[in-house]
Amino acid sequence: MRLRRDIGRAIGSAIGRSNPEVVTRSVAEHPRVPTLAAVPHLDLPLLAFHLVFRLQDDRVLAPSPVSRRRLARALARLAEQYPVLAWRFVDTHLHLVGLLSAEQVAELARRLRIVVARMHPGVPLLLSRRIPVQNQWHLGEAFDYVLRQDKHHGVASDPFQEGSCLLDLLGMRGLGVAVAGRVREHLPRVRREHLLPHLGVATLDEAVAIDHLADATCAAFALADLSGNSAEVVEARAAAVHAARDAGTARIAEALTLTPRAVQRMAHRDPAASDVRAVRLQMSLRMTLRMSLGTALPMARGDRSRESLEL
Repeated sequence: MRLRRDIGRAIGSAIGRSNPEVVTRSVAEHPRVPTLAAVPHLDLPLLAFHLVFRLQDDRVLAPSPVSRRRLARALARLAEQYPVLAWRFVDTHLHLVGLLSAEQVAELARRLRIVVARMHPGVPLLLSRRIPVQNQWHLGEAFDYVLRQDKHHGVASDPFQEGSCLLDLLGMRGLGVAVAGRVREHLPRVRREHLLPHLGVATLDEAVAIDHLADATCAAFALADLSGNSAEVVEARAAAVHAARDAGTARIAEALTLTPRAVQRMAHRDPAASDVRAVRLQMSLRMTLRMSLGTALPMARGDRSRESLEL
């Protein structure tokens, strides 16, 4: 009888550790989590994959703000089409966590290779690691690990986290609507206050900093610059004008390299409120980090180089 009670306790403990409502964790809540091997758990059906990609010659994937935005836009589009929970590229590696089958992993890798081949012709993109995720605890750990890749590698070349889905999760870029929804569904304990430290800030409110308007707008829409008249650029300009409307037509025109008449035309458009907010949050981030870090941050004024679900 005592033996049966001991077995029952052991099984109950293992199930408790494998229960999504019990074990979903972010490192922000539990920064000292033991390794997966140290956590007892039942063998469960495969839940997800943690994928790691790198170029064959280990070169930096996206060394400039323009290349980061280009790759981020492509990744965000793929993440809308596949059940991806998190992605982050930094330095030579790209990490991605998704609720993917083996077949979806192969297809996603194929499409990602096509994207990267346009940026690095002749240099193959390799899927260097494919790590199975088999319980909810591991899923939460993998999610947080992906988002803190810059700190893990000691790389500070992307201070505004443009190579991360973090901006979409926080409503600072409108490309990752589906990703934010999946995080809510599968990692319900992740909160905004857990994500903000990845940006290097404790809080972040909307702000207008006209010197950062052009770069903040490009970041909010993952655009290289605001030239041309594509639908995306026009939407971005309209959001920028509305985001900085209190600064006045002349200052906005100068910041965006537009004529006052063009600014007035944009003022009559009706951009999504979430896009306007994204631009203001991007300005706020730049202003906040520049105040705390000073000249260590790049100033990308006038760099020519959607509706978002938030947590």
